[in-house]
Amino acid sequence: MKHDVIRSFRTQIDQIDKTIIELLKQRMELAYKIGLEKGKNGQAVTVPEREKEILESLNNVSSPYMSSEDFKTLFSHIILFGRKAGEKGAQAVTKEGEKI
Repeated sequence: MKHDVIRSFRTQIDQIDKTIIELLKQRMELAYKIGLEKGKNGQAVTVPEREKEILESLNNVSSPYMSSEDFKTLFSHIILFGRKAGEKGAQAVTKEGEKI
């Protein structure tokens, strides 16, 4: 009986993980597209003020299992991966502003 409960919880976690992965893929795609636009306009991909804004928005986010600092650590990594996706987008732009 206990194993059935644990199995059910694990199945739910697996579904949540799939959702998180899909959302992260969507976020990276948007970061890539932002990088494309910034590349066309010669803008810097990294905007420290924006990254700071995102992290500060987590100041009051918490749960019984994660503190706001835990969320900030997680989002610091997400921001890093988004920056990499944006840089790839910016690099995919030629001098004429066209995608390679």
